[in-house]
Amino acid sequence: MPNLTLITLTPPSLPVGYCPTNYQQLANDVISNTQANFNSSIGNSFFNYGPTTPTLNNQVYPWLDNNGNWWVFQGGYWSRQNPVAAGSSERRIFVGTSADVLSYDGGDGTVYSGNPYAGSMWAIDTNFEARFPVGAGTFAASGVVSVNGTTTSTAIAGEDKHTLVTAEMPSHTHQILDQYINLVQRGTADSGVFSATNRSEGVANLLPTTSSGGDAAHNNLPPFYGVYFIKRTGRVYYTK
Repeated sequence: MPNLTLITLTPPSLPVGYCPTNYQQLANDVISNTQANFNSSIGNSFFNYGPTTPTLNNQVYPWLDNNGNWWVFQGGYWSRQNPVAAGSSERRIFVGTSADVLSYDGGDGTVYSGNPYAGSMWAIDTNFEARFPVGAGTFAASGVVSVNGTTTSTAIAGEDKHTLVTAEMPSHTHQILDQYINLVQRGTADSGVFSATNRSEGVANLLPTTSSGGDAAHNNLPPFYGVYFIKRTGRVYYTK
């Protein structure tokens, strides 16, 4: 086993004929002449422990709090590094208010402004505002969904509302009542006014129908619950 003794004590060599006048003098001479040697090969093993920040004189030593977190004093703060790297591509779903984001995961309630020791740890990723996340992959009819993309490889973008065009409507027919009558146009050629005459003569005619519908877009939104997608800011350290 290696020698892990932090401090080695070397007792004094008392001179020949040494004769203390009393036991107290003997104790004082032994202690005052004993040499203590620090074993620097195993490093500094002193540390602070407890629920409160260490005193000024103990700031040179790391601090283990009651929650098992290690802190070191640097930049004027007792600090420890956030396990998620600053500016990481990781995203999280957050339920709460936008103000709550500023205090989440150790943030101090203020907006991050460039200080690695202060501000919020996370910020709202506005790229996700009013958008549904979709797993990267390939839609059967719309092409590939790429990571961080808002359209497919066939340039199809999502819409919250959409008015159907003719090509998107189901194929269908309309029926009109055919009276087997001959229609004689009355008036000018493009007046569109017709009158029924001889009922016994059946003549094929294209009859216009009236339009229907309000021409309004329909709702494409599924049932939803509003959340925030958040990303890491540039803040690096938790502080106390």
